[in-house]
Amino acid sequence: MRAHSKPRYAPGRARQLGQAFLLVVLLLVVGIGALIFNLARPGKVDIERDRITANALEQAKTALIGFAAGVDLFDITSAARPGDLPCPDRDDNGTVDVGIDTPCAGGALGRLPWKSLGLPDLRDGDGERLWYAVSSNFKNSPRTACAAPGDVGCLNSDARGTITIRNTAGTVVNDGTNPDPFTPSGVIAVIFAPGAVIQRQGAASVQDRSCTGGSCTAEGVCTSSPLTLTPKCNPINYLDVRTGVEDNADFTDGTNTDGFINGVIRGAGGNVIVNDRLMVITYQDLMPVLQRRVAKEMLNCLTTYASSLGSNGRYHWAAPVTGYPSYADQTNIRFGRVPDGPFGATLLGLGGSVTAAICSLTPAICMYINWPLTCAIAQGTWWTNWKVMVFYGVAEAYQPADSLLGVPAPGGCGNCLTVDPPSGIDDKRVVVIVAGKRLSAVASGQPRTSTANKQSPANYVEDANNGSTTQNIYTQNPASATFNDVLVFQ
Repeated sequence: MRAHSKPRYAPGRARQLGQAFLLVVLLLVVGIGALIFNLARPGKVDIERDRITANALEQAKTALIGFAAGVDLFDITSAARPGDLPCPDRDDNGTVDVGIDTPCAGGALGRLPWKSLGLPDLRDGDGERLWYAVSSNFKNSPRTACAAPGDVGCLNSDARGTITIRNTAGTVVNDGTNPDPFTPSGVIAVIFAPGAVIQRQGAASVQDRSCTGGSCTAEGVCTSSPLTLTPKCNPINYLDVRTGVEDNADFTDGTNTDGFINGVIRGAGGNVIVNDRLMVITYQDLMPVLQRRVAKEMLNCLTTYASSLGSNGRYHWAAPVTGYPSYADQTNIRFGRVPDGPFGATLLGLGGSVTAAICSLTPAICMYINWPLTCAIAQGTWWTNWKVMVFYGVAEAYQPADSLLGVPAPGGCGNCLTVDPPSGIDDKRVVVIVAGKRLSAVASGQPRTSTANKQSPANYVEDANNGSTTQNIYTQNPASATFNDVLVFQ
């Protein structure tokens, strides 16, 4: 009897089974990979939410910078300064608070005053209104007094933001103490997208953004006293905390231990503990814009002065830098600081009382002795903040002149100023220069504290602009480690 042999698969059949197995494995790998990719990548909803948030923050930042650079210097209701930023909105009515909860006292934190900024009702990607904090050096109420040029409270090129910011790792990236005198670190203002409701670390429940337990108008404006008694006007219900590191619901000016922290941050269990998204306004964002505003404001004053009665197209003398703290103009000084009025009237070299008497009776034959009323540089205003930083030079062809027949008109640019770059041609009548921040690589760090420091133009303006070698040549270079003047001319 023949023994049965073991069944055998045909070679073709074995190959088919092997290929099927490899295909199954490949499909499993592809499927798992696709699942992981879909879980890891943000969904369309998340992307759109982030886009809305980023757009709202950027709009708010642009509006705040525009507000600070465009303040009305003739606003008789307040001593407005270029650089003033609005107080936050604490009652959620969209406008700067006036007389409510002492606005801007202490830590200036609240909602973005979108109506006061001329903005639409900006919301982040979770539908929440933006929040906002501002440094004491830049808030417009109450201000730190600037009694004399160079004081700590003056808002000018030497002013610094005083708010500290940490990144998601908890590392300080903007130090409100500004430890480096040459590199402004502290932040001027912060805008927050508060994100969705979460449970703050240490809290017993999730954030409450209602009027329950407080009081609101039908429009949702908080009316309790203090306003934080109403949940929707209490920052702890919008801004988050990383325990032991930072609490975004409050801050202290000028420290590096009590500022704000950027999100998103997750706890040990993977849950979100900070979802606030921050947009900051730094010194470099705002100060160059303010410097240009001040320079143009001064150039407009000079232009108006030259076209005033008696001046006949000419400009007055400058105040010598070496004469600080005096801002009196001085004959034959064509480069210096902007002088206070009244200017020294000159007429054919006659003495002071005689000159003043003749000029007051017949003003058309004398250079105009004061700033025009349309020039917003009265003493005790924003100008006190900036005057130590502003210099100007006048061409010899347009310097003061006099005659019993009246001030002769300039003969044109036969002997004018050169601003090179942009051009080596001597065709400029007058230049205005606004000094930037101190530069470590220039004039031993450009010290500006003592009277002697302030009597040296090299401690403020750079290269040919310091007037130490000539009064006819100036320069308009890009900002660098050795030059940061803002110069305009006519």
